[in-house]
Amino acid sequence: MKKILLFAFIAIAALACSEKKSYTINGNVEQEDLNGQTVYLKKQSDNKLVSIDSTQIADNKFSFTGNVKSTEVYVIVLANKQRVVVVDNVPIDITVGEKEINVSGTELNDVVTQFMKQRNVITEKVNDIYVRYDQAKQDGTLNQEFEDSLDAEYDEIEKEYNDLGIAFLKENINNKAGEYFIERIVAQMEVEKIEEILSDATEETLNNETFKKITERVKAAKTVAVGQPFVDIEMPSPQGETIKLSDYAGKGKYVLIDFWAAWCGPCRNEMPTLVEVYAQYKDKNFEIVGVSFDKDKESWLKGIEELGITWVQMSDVKYWQSEGAKLYNVRSIPHTVLIDPQGIIIEKNLRGQALKDKLAELIK
Repeated sequence: MKKILLFAFIAIAALACSEKKSYTINGNVEQEDLNGQTVYLKKQSDNKLVSIDSTQIADNKFSFTGNVKSTEVYVIVLANKQRVVVVDNVPIDITVGEKEINVSGTELNDVVTQFMKQRNVITEKVNDIYVRYDQAKQDGTLNQEFEDSLDAEYDEIEKEYNDLGIAFLKENINNKAGEYFIERIVAQMEVEKIEEILSDATEETLNNETFKKITERVKAAKTVAVGQPFVDIEMPSPQGETIKLSDYAGKGKYVLIDFWAAWCGPCRNEMPTLVEVYAQYKDKNFEIVGVSFDKDKESWLKGIEELGITWVQMSDVKYWQSEGAKLYNVRSIPHTVLIDPQGIIIEKNLRGQALKDKLAELIK
């Protein structure tokens, strides 16, 4: 009898140990008008957010339950709001406010919440600059001095934003929060800063697919860094003929590669500057080679005509999958690369007055 009871006790204990732990995400919604709306729990997959669960808000509350084999990063999406949630098999609390979503319940979620609050403060500063710029434009008070002051202010805010991201990554490089945010944070950073961040990563972290992509990107960026010889690009011209960057670069002229697209607003805003400098220097040892990231040829050709582009153009019309983006590690446009007469990259991202000043210095 004792043996039977002992066996039963062991069996019950084993069953209890085999039960899966689960997470519970409890949401509290402060806005009454969100009742009845659907909340989605999503996961990043191949650069897309894929829904893994959904529920409706009722009486200002919602909840999700499930289990994960190891720590996962999900995204809560509702109405026009979304928020990263680091999920372990423990209870997690979410508060949906009018302006932001706060997550608590684990140390890592507390870290992410603090980071996002700090980032939102910086984003508000950037938005304020845009508001003041648009207001001055409407009032007719916009002038070069005011633009320069806004640019200087923006540079300071950008540094603050980058410093915040670097500090966050250096503290979290080897956990799921760091893995999720790293591509978003380092997208516009210089190679040296990215290498500084990666220096704190463990071998296991560096073998992760996300980090492998970033490491490859760093390698690509270093091949087209200032001081390196240009890397050739070969693509169709608007007429359908195959042309190469090497047809122009390294042939005794200064060559500006302009990565752009007809759909890109900032590119269109910058184009008058390029039209001006091309007219001024095209007969003085200077050439521009435009590399378009357009999605289709018709849009590309229309943009060329509308913007008065008369210099060399090439495109494989593959959008962000353009071979030019890969070869030159282009993460945003407009993006420019200036090559000297011997084919050496000497400057990057010259725009507006900075481009005019540099060409005036180089070409007499």
